[in-house]
Amino acid sequence: MDLQLKYLEDELAYEVDDWFYQQLSYYSIDDASLIIGQTVSVMEFLPIKNGWTQEVAGVIKKEEPIFFVVEYLKQETERPILVDLNEIEVDEYLDFISNNNSIKSHIIKNEPIRNFILEGGAIQPPENDSEDSLRS
Repeated sequence: MDLQLKYLEDELAYEVDDWFYQQLSYYSIDDASLIIGQTVSVMEFLPIKNGWTQEVAGVIKKEEPIFFVVEYLKQETERPILVDLNEIEVDEYLDFISNNNSIKSHIIKNEPIRNFILEGGAIQPPENDSEDSLRS
């Protein structure tokens, strides 16, 4: 059993520090899912900086937007670690945008799930997809 758990842990693309997890618990399930989804979607594009944590900012778009910053550690030979999470003000978020260090700035523009990741929307199938076309 332990070997199986070890194997499953090795397959994760990132780690979550206890402090990050605790901070995440202050958000609703929907908001926490968006924060994780946005952060994980850009993880491979975030810069590597051995021995130092870095930050990337994001926003959850809704009636009252939530601006947040994720502190992470990404080193060359290790899985990235999500270290901390804090809510920030809009002016701080704009600073991250100016420095091309927002989640949005790291998402590939043509990625089909971009709006889903950034806004939590549903992905609709293309108009020509129907039950009949899926069978053939």
